[in-house]
Amino acid sequence: MDKLFNKGWFIKLISILIAVMLFLMVNVGNQPNQAGGIPGITDGSRVLEDVPLNVYYDEENYVLTEAPETVQVTMRGPQNVLTLSQITSGQQEVYVDLEEMEAGSHYERVQHRGFPSDLNISIAPMTVSLTLEERATASFPVEVNLENVEEGMDAGQPVVEPSSVTVTSGGETVEEIDSAQVTIDMSGRTEGFTETADVVLYDESGNALDIVPDPGEVEVRVPLDSPHTEVPLQVNPPDETGSGRVISSVTLIPDTAAVYGAPDVLDGISSIEIEDINWSDMDGDTTVELEVPVPEGADRVEPGSVTMEVNTENGEASQREFSGFSIEVQGLASGLNAEFPTLENNQFTLELQGEEEVVESVSRSDIRAVVNLSGLSAGEHQAALQITGPSGIQFPQNGTELPVELTDGTRPSEEPEEEDDEEPENGQEPENDQEPENEPAEEPQQNGEDENNEELPEPDPQEEQENNEEPEENMDEPDEENENELEDQNNLDEDNNNEESA
Repeated sequence: MDKLFNKGWFIKLISILIAVMLFLMVNVGNQPNQAGGIPGITDGSRVLEDVPLNVYYDEENYVLTEAPETVQVTMRGPQNVLTLSQITSGQQEVYVDLEEMEAGSHYERVQHRGFPSDLNISIAPMTVSLTLEERATASFPVEVNLENVEEGMDAGQPVVEPSSVTVTSGGETVEEIDSAQVTIDMSGRTEGFTETADVVLYDESGNALDIVPDPGEVEVRVPLDSPHTEVPLQVNPPDETGSGRVISSVTLIPDTAAVYGAPDVLDGISSIEIEDINWSDMDGDTTVELEVPVPEGADRVEPGSVTMEVNTENGEASQREFSGFSIEVQGLASGLNAEFPTLENNQFTLELQGEEEVVESVSRSDIRAVVNLSGLSAGEHQAALQITGPSGIQFPQNGTELPVELTDGTRPSEEPEEEDDEEPENGQEPENDQEPENEPAEEPQQNGEDENNEELPEPDPQEEQENNEEPEENMDEPDEENENELEDQNNLDEDNNNEESA
């Protein structure tokens, strides 16, 4: 016996027997037995409610449009068989066979199978009405109904995915369908959203039909925005550009913009004018990006910028020149001098172009030519020429790079003047302090002793070779090397004065 309990099949068999016995013990008390009836010998009955009714038909060509979904089954027979029927209920079926039937209405007896043969089966109703229709398929676009939209909100065109549904049913049923719709409640909505909604089919009278499409629900995306209006964009171009070219056409891409704001503000906006356009810089066909201004009181505009294409033609442009125009130096460091090697006296010939009337009205004082030398040290550099003037005038030389040489502007002090303040060696009063500069120019004409005077008549060729331009420069700016010569000259002048006195 112990060996049997070690067998798996034996334990399973015992478990099944125990389960059957427990089932019988629980359900015997619920059977409508007659008093004193004996289970398994006395007859009883059992009623099954809402038993599904299966209908078999040619589904490829027909659609079942009318048929009961369930029926009632009553079983009568021995109690033990009734109990056994509960165990085998999965094999029991009630059905109607229309496999050989064509389209139309049919009255057929309900059949059953899978019940124990010892039981008496009765079905209510015994005969049912069924309708077959020829199969038909149609597609319907999904319409969206928005209800309870908040005041001041502007709902855009909803987007439905999928955009249509399919209905497969009998031909007559499909013909009844007029539209497929979903309804979206917009209460409390202040921004765009996406939600899933059921699709309902309606007939021409607006009555909902009890037909489920494929798919039965769709996804709806509703854009929601504040009120706006579409207005044209405008510009006011001049007849000519600053370079004298005639504007033939101006195109804005796009040429309209959406203005968002309160309804009362939008009512007063009919167009948007784009201003602050620099027409003077347009030479030839030009494409520029322009910012669209937001009208007063509006919230925003879309798009925020547009493209402007300007086409021009050759116009009558006038040219003029100002010779000897001085350059203004800015930012030059202290102690430095600026020289422009390619210019004479730091001046150049200024060229200007534009409309004849404007060009002729310009004067020198209206124009500035500036070179900024900020941050430059001594040496050779390149600096940009910056020319500014009245609107509508073009300066071809603007931005030209000029070579500039910065040199140290510090000069030595005139030390000979300090020496003249000292007392002469012969004790005379320093009342003739300026005589050393003037008299040497006259005395060499008499005695020919001063080699520094270039006005000597008939100079000796040998003396000409010894002399150079330095004496002339030294007369203007004496340096330390000529101190001895000046002292000798002073002594010579004093001796000459003494001889004249004697």
